[in-house]
Amino acid sequence: MQDTTLSASGQKRPSVTLMEENLRVRLERFSFSAHTPLEQLREGGYTLNARNTEKIASHLELTILDLKYLINDLYWLQWIKAHKGIK
Repeated sequence: MQDTTLSASGQKRPSVTLMEENLRVRLERFSFSAHTPLEQLREGGYTLNARNTEKIASHLELTILDLKYLINDLYWLQWIKAHKGIK
């Protein structure tokens, strides 16, 4: 078995392009996980019970936090681009 070592990035300066890619990946991840509460409800026979209600609520609470951070980062990116004169 071969070991794989990831080399450290040689990046020394912030990258707007990398930040945009990060946001795109996070938006994609959000869209893929958006159906999770519905799947949890379906697994419970479309009947809410204590177990799936807790799972759904926990997922939604984490989603709210993720969205707050994502929205903040989107605004930061726009602010950075505006101050750098990037369209």
